[in-house]
Amino acid sequence: MLYEIIKDSTIAEPKISAIVPVYNVISYIDETINSLLNQTLKDIEIILVDDGSSDGSFEKIISYGEKYDNICVAKEPNAGPGMARNNGLSIAKGKYISFVDSDDILPERALEIMYEAAEREQVGIVTGISVSFNNSRSWFIGGHFKKGVFKRGRKTLLQNPEMLYTLGPCNKLYRRDVVQDIRFPDSIKVAEDHPFVIEAYLKSNNIYTVDEIIYNYRAREDVGDISLSQIVTADPYASFKDIVASIKLSDVLFKQYVTNPVALQKIRIDYYDRIIATDIWPAYKGILLNGNAETQTKMFDAFRDLLDSMDFHLFNNLGVFQRLLTFETINRYTFIKEKARSSYLRALRLAYEKLDPGSFNKLLSSDFPKEVRAGEKAAKRNSVKPIYNRLVTRKLGSTISAGFEKIILANWRKLVGVSRNFYARRIAFPFYKLAKKQRKIVFLTNKHDVLSDSFKAVYDELILQKPDYQVVGYLKQPQRTISELLKMYKDIATAEYVFLDDYYRQIYGLKLRKDSEVIQLWHAAGAFKKFGFSSIGYADSNTESFERDAHQNYTKVVVSSSEIVPFYAEAFGVDEKNVLPLGVPRTDRFFNEDYKAYIKTVFEGKYPALKNKKIITYAPTFRGGPGERQQFIMNLNIRRLAEQLGDEYALILKMHPSVVRGVGIPFDLQEFAFNMSGEDINDVLINTDILITDYSSVVFDFSIMEKPVLFYAYDLESYLGERNFYYNFEEFVPGPVVRTNEEVISTIKANDFDLNKVRAFKERFFDDLDGKSAERIVKELIK
Repeated sequence: MLYEIIKDSTIAEPKISAIVPVYNVISYIDETINSLLNQTLKDIEIILVDDGSSDGSFEKIISYGEKYDNICVAKEPNAGPGMARNNGLSIAKGKYISFVDSDDILPERALEIMYEAAEREQVGIVTGISVSFNNSRSWFIGGHFKKGVFKRGRKTLLQNPEMLYTLGPCNKLYRRDVVQDIRFPDSIKVAEDHPFVIEAYLKSNNIYTVDEIIYNYRAREDVGDISLSQIVTADPYASFKDIVASIKLSDVLFKQYVTNPVALQKIRIDYYDRIIATDIWPAYKGILLNGNAETQTKMFDAFRDLLDSMDFHLFNNLGVFQRLLTFETINRYTFIKEKARSSYLRALRLAYEKLDPGSFNKLLSSDFPKEVRAGEKAAKRNSVKPIYNRLVTRKLGSTISAGFEKIILANWRKLVGVSRNFYARRIAFPFYKLAKKQRKIVFLTNKHDVLSDSFKAVYDELILQKPDYQVVGYLKQPQRTISELLKMYKDIATAEYVFLDDYYRQIYGLKLRKDSEVIQLWHAAGAFKKFGFSSIGYADSNTESFERDAHQNYTKVVVSSSEIVPFYAEAFGVDEKNVLPLGVPRTDRFFNEDYKAYIKTVFEGKYPALKNKKIITYAPTFRGGPGERQQFIMNLNIRRLAEQLGDEYALILKMHPSVVRGVGIPFDLQEFAFNMSGEDINDVLINTDILITDYSSVVFDFSIMEKPVLFYAYDLESYLGERNFYYNFEEFVPGPVVRTNEEVISTIKANDFDLNKVRAFKERFFDDLDGKSAERIVKELIK
């Protein structure tokens, strides 16, 4: 785009070039320019680019240019703020670049603070705290603080994806060599700054945040005088089109700059989640509630195109997009114009086709499970009738019966006089078993409410290898309705394959069909503590009849090595020929170098205090029965470890999931010790240099990486009476066994570890060390 310099600045080598796009801001431009003229930092070049103003703004900035030598005035035909900034970049001579909108105000020390930080830290971008203001008050931007955007320190976008929540160009200082070849897209006016800032983040790869206020955003109050940032409300469809275009531009940049495939997948998830929640969501609601049939149709078609462009994993990590396409729209269905409803149905069908069982379970756990089910039926039948029925039912407050099955569902308790569980298990389930077996795979777990661990790895492989199977999942849920229970037992009764990862009480005592495969992917690797039938007679054990009811349906059990086949056969009461050493799918990530590199990068950004420290992780198992195990009594003296090891090491505490009450860390030790019980155990292990455990099977997973492990077995004798082991504990474990805190410290100080023993342990308990367990399981078991 052509521009004309009306008056140039006379500063030869400015420290900062402040670029201000100007368009019809006669009421605000004086305040903006004066806030720049009054900066404490000197040698600032102010570039005012008029974007075709018609209200006297151009004449105003000309008068400033004539008065001040450090002001440059340029003019362009109206093309939007992006093009004005681009032209300003072409003119700029400063070592650093700052963008300022023509109605905003900078605190007088803003540029000095950012300039000093940039010089001191030698980074490509400096950010700081922003506030919004109007004629009566000012306020901090809640989303920025909620996401931790303005936490002080060094950052990168991959380590600190919260920086995606500050994609405006104006509260930042850029080193000119970082941005001199980057340009704002000239085809869009809303979210046009996102691709520019994202590319600057990625290209710079070093950001520093100062914890001082460096920018004031104006929120205009006159209805007839809105800024571009407020156009979402005024013209939601124009905003929506631009936002979708911005997404496509930004997605290309991620693929261009991020070479690690795992990091690429994660940053795209973070980006889409942020854009849909904060930008698309307001535009969507505006179009849905106030739009006409044409704009609604275009929006739903664009949603379908956007969804179609997403890979399976991306969509199933975008809960906000799933909610928007399902119950959020169904709850507002009456606002959809008649001609636009077929477009919505097409988008809805694709959404349900792409939903994995974990995402579907999350939707069912929302406040609108019936709406989610109605959407599912509409998608399967390619008809909006189930949505109509749900809305009418909700409005009437009663169930509309349509056929014998609905009568049964509405009156089951009156008809049979029994509990819903009894009815589903003892009456409906045997009836469902009479039906023909279907090409269906069912995942059952009470451990997780989403697909995770081995289930996630196997599911991903099923999608690749067996796309012709229907895959459903019944994951952890507080309670199911009678209709949901009936659907679950129908799926179990008619499935060709059923996968478990632990005990699953909902099928205790049931006889599943003989021609179904029930495959136990036990959640722990190796064989350590006795469990199942093997533990009967010990303090923490179940009865024989309980274990029989729990395990009677298993046709296959998957384990990590041939050596432990007899133990699992005994524990589950199955023939050894049906215990298959195919590997533990959740350990496949330990062989993925891209994944490990990404997780280490994430931890550096999330926990900067761990940088340049050796990491000790304490991961004990639980003790006692269900009541006792909830509160773990810490026998590791954190303060003593900090005193003796704090200069070189940091400590991570990773409690067993059964320990529901967190372990407290004294305030003065929070730079040494970190409670990461909420983090994924495998991700913690990847970042661990030395593992301290006791009787936990985590030792098997950790041995894959051949790192030192220490066994803090202060209560070994009592634990032997509680559970016992398949091996002699002290001869079996691949590391030193200690009983006191002082022994823990002295062993670590002396580096008294034999990694050859760890390596032998790994090779003993994993037959295949190739990271292909999930691939092998699907290939061997799903015929």
